[in-house]
Amino acid sequence: MADHANSTWPPAAGLTTQYIPRQEAIMTISGSARINAPASQVFDAVLNVGEFGQWNTFCPRVTLQQQPDGHASSARLQLGTKFTFHVIMNSDKPQSENAAALMVCDLSTPTSPSSYVPKAVLEGDGSYTADLSTVYRVGWRNQDGLMAKGLRAGRFHEVIVLSNKECEVRTWELQSGLLVYIVKALYQKTLEEKFQMWCDDLKKFCEQTRTAEGGKV
Repeated sequence: MADHANSTWPPAAGLTTQYIPRQEAIMTISGSARINAPASQVFDAVLNVGEFGQWNTFCPRVTLQQQPDGHASSARLQLGTKFTFHVIMNSDKPQSENAAALMVCDLSTPTSPSSYVPKAVLEGDGSYTADLSTVYRVGWRNQDGLMAKGLRAGRFHEVIVLSNKECEVRTWELQSGLLVYIVKALYQKTLEEKFQMWCDDLKKFCEQTRTAEGGKV
C-alpha cells in the first residue's frame, strides 16, 4: 500500500464499508496511489470495465451480466450493475482465472453525490472522504447466493480531487464469513500485492493516456 506523507488514511481504527463493518471483517485489503491526471478521467477508467484489458493486470476481463434500465448497451459500471470479475491470482498462469460475481451498490460524483454512506460515518469514521464535492466513489459487493453465505466481500474505490490535474485513488475491501479464514491464510499477501498493483496499473494507464492526449505529467 502506498504510504503518502501527511496522509491519515487508512484510519488507525481500520477501514469499514456499509456492507461489512470493520467489527465483522476477518480480512481487510487496501491500496492507494497519487495520479497525475484529472480525477474524472481516472474515475472513468475505473468504471469503464470494457477497457480493463488495456491496463488492469489483476482483472483484465469483466463480464457484464445485467445493466439497469437504460444502460443495456453500456460497458460501464452503473448503480445496480451485476457483473463478474475474472481475476488472475498467479501472474505465471494468466490463463487461470478466478471468478467473482459482484454488483454495484454505490455510485457518487461531485455533481451527483450519493447518500449511501450516512453523514455520521462520512464525517466521523475516516474510511471515506467526507467532502462529497471533492470525491468520485464507487462501491460493489458480492451478489447474493450460496457462495455469499461463506464469503461476503464489500469493496470501495475513491478518486479524490487534489487539483485540476492530480488526484489520489484509494481502494479497499473487507471480507467476512467462514471461508475467509482459508482465503486469508492462503492469499492475504497476494491480494495485498494485487490491490496495490491495481492502483499502480491505473496510475500508469491514466498518466500515459493524458500524455498521449497532450497533457503534461
